[in-house]
Amino acid sequence: MKGKYDNFPEMYHGIAILSSKISQQNLQRVLISLFYKINRGEENVEMPIPENQYIRLVCEIGIADSLTFNFIDEEEKERWLNFLKKSFKTLDFIWIARYYFSEKGKNRPLKSDYYMLRFIFRSEIVELRVYHERGTRRLHIEDLIRLIVTKVNQELRKEGKHPLRIEQLGAF
Repeated sequence: MKGKYDNFPEMYHGIAILSSKISQQNLQRVLISLFYKINRGEENVEMPIPENQYIRLVCEIGIADSLTFNFIDEEEKERWLNFLKKSFKTLDFIWIARYYFSEKGKNRPLKSDYYMLRFIFRSEIVELRVYHERGTRRLHIEDLIRLIVTKVNQELRKEGKHPLRIEQLGAF
């Protein structure tokens, strides 16, 4: 099924309840466009923790299609923006956080983190579930959620729309 990963785990490691005053369709369009910008490196994503200031973060994001995830490139973005003639109740993404440490002018790769994100859309509420599939959790789940919400809100403000508000946030 488009937008939904068939094997998304029942158990998750983090959850956020977000209030939203914009339509589900508009929010989904903003998410897909934002994730495309992040993939292209047009949107800067920084490590939120000061002790990680020397670590460069590169994110790769894909959208679910039944049993796989498709990297959000130009073609995939356009395909999804066309699908959004109707809104989806659930959208799943994979967020791969790749870390690099700069040493003597060379970027040395560190272990990556793999997160699965499930956005569940309801009237004026969005539930975001995060499952940490593997990695060191160098980017904490709460920080990832805050980072996503901050970036989405920047895009919404550019369009003159109401930002998302975090009502509840937790990681276990």
